[in-house]
Amino acid sequence: MKTNTPDDFVDRLRDQSNIVDVIRDYVPLKQKGRSFWGCCPFHSEKTPSFSVTPDKGLFYCFGCQAGGNVFQFLMKVENVGFGESVKLLAHKLNVPMPEKEKSEAEVQREREREAIYKANELARNFFCSCLTKTAFGAAALKYLEARGLTPETIAEFEIGFAPDSWDKLTLALKGRGVSEEILLKSGLGASRPQGGVYDRFRGRIMFPIAEPRGRIIAFGGRVMDDTQPKYLNSPETPVFNKRSVLYNLNRAYRQIRAAGRTVVVEGYMDAITVASHGIGNVVASLGTAFTMEQARQLLHHAPEIVFAYDSDVAGQLATLRALSVVRSGGAAVRVATAPEGKDPDEFVRKHGADAFREVIEGAMGLLDFQMKQVLEQTKYNDLQGKVEVVSKALPFLGASDNAVEVNEHVRRLADKLEIDEGSIRSELRRWRMGQSGAVSMSPAKRKPDVKLYAAERQILRLLFEDRQYFPKLKAELLPENFQDEEHRKIAAAAWRNLENDGQLVAGDLVNELDSAAGQSLAKIMTMTVPSGKEAEQTISDCIRTILLAELQNLYENHRLKADELRQSNDERYLQELAESQRILSKISELKNPDNRVS
Repeated sequence: MKTNTPDDFVDRLRDQSNIVDVIRDYVPLKQKGRSFWGCCPFHSEKTPSFSVTPDKGLFYCFGCQAGGNVFQFLMKVENVGFGESVKLLAHKLNVPMPEKEKSEAEVQREREREAIYKANELARNFFCSCLTKTAFGAAALKYLEARGLTPETIAEFEIGFAPDSWDKLTLALKGRGVSEEILLKSGLGASRPQGGVYDRFRGRIMFPIAEPRGRIIAFGGRVMDDTQPKYLNSPETPVFNKRSVLYNLNRAYRQIRAAGRTVVVEGYMDAITVASHGIGNVVASLGTAFTMEQARQLLHHAPEIVFAYDSDVAGQLATLRALSVVRSGGAAVRVATAPEGKDPDEFVRKHGADAFREVIEGAMGLLDFQMKQVLEQTKYNDLQGKVEVVSKALPFLGASDNAVEVNEHVRRLADKLEIDEGSIRSELRRWRMGQSGAVSMSPAKRKPDVKLYAAERQILRLLFEDRQYFPKLKAELLPENFQDEEHRKIAAAAWRNLENDGQLVAGDLVNELDSAAGQSLAKIMTMTVPSGKEAEQTISDCIRTILLAELQNLYENHRLKADELRQSNDERYLQELAESQRILSKISELKNPDNRVS
């Protein structure tokens, strides 16, 4: 987590702040013992599960697992980046920000961005007035009303209209002091071949596109007839990169956090109609291909993404492309398909919000949707068709790391195609071998078991409690030995800090971690820990648990590899078998240290 603000200023700011006082501006808190408790601002709850520990400088919610220091709280509650959270805290504490000397180029870029924001704001006001207060927007207003939009919805989403004229906006903005250069750089104007500027958007219903804090960064324009293109977005500008922007996120992020999921639709009207019917956790992907940058933004607010693209062929293809993007991003992905081939806008207007909620709740999983598409798009009434279905299904089956899910889909596919289940498994095994470029199996991803997870947490908590345990830990463990990803990141940062300057403060370390690891550390710091000889014994027991788990995973991987090599009549299975036996001996020694052979 980086910022241009000097580290010593950030540290000083955090030391001067009282995390309880800061959070109390947003959440009523009551003291219980050493901690303060309240209802979490990041999800809906009636029983307080949100804890603030002032002596550690951390907060943690036991309901939604949000956690971190005062900066992480401000980032999450205000939906800002780290740099902005520092500015917010400085403002709350009435502490002046350190002045950083800027180059002339930096000053110019800053002025230019501010000028573009101002031009966009003026353009939004112009478009809104044209729609609701002039004859220019009469037809557009009737069109929107026919689509079910009320005056309140039109005002809430700041929908406007660009007159079918070459220079209405240009002249209006020039009259307000906007230069031709800024009209071009903002994308509101385009260059005339003979010189000068004309309006980019003409005769279109206008949808302002905002960044998370609500500043207008671009526009989308929709025609009311069959003119092409149907939608026209602003071009890339110094303040607008369409790959990282989602329409309506500035309004939806609080509802996304409360719901624990985001509903992603394709178009502006889909998002507006769904949101105006009370389903506020909805965003739209600007009619362009869904990107990993957009996925990361959504995962910052909630772990689940439900795609509700149009149900026609084009919409389903777009869904498949979007799924392929987010699959590796760690999201829980599902697909909602409205019946009758309707898009979300039309479906909600016809059947209502409750029916759409049922569609969302009934959304199918990623692999379910992919396999459904394979079967629907391929005829399999002959041998060639069956071979084609299996061939299309293999990449989806092979990409899943859930063995139970894959086994069930292999069984269903065999039943559907009326072929032997073993033949599909054989093809899947061959596909995986071809993808890896070798005959070895990819080790299955495993979540640490409860005992291992607890051991990793206990060791980290004791280390933060008393750094005297570090020499013993360093001698027997590496951060790589931690199997939980967040624990591994915390351990790596802790090891690095202790080796560099011997300091380890949880509130400081959170700034070095990503959001998930920071939340995990905040939760770890709520644990109580033993002391004295009991703590030393706990450390030894936890080290043994971690090392045993790693050896058992290694053993299982070599055993599986040996089994597959043996089935392929590859004599290298003997080497793998020998290695698995060697690891098994080490496991036995670790379990029974008194029986080691000297």
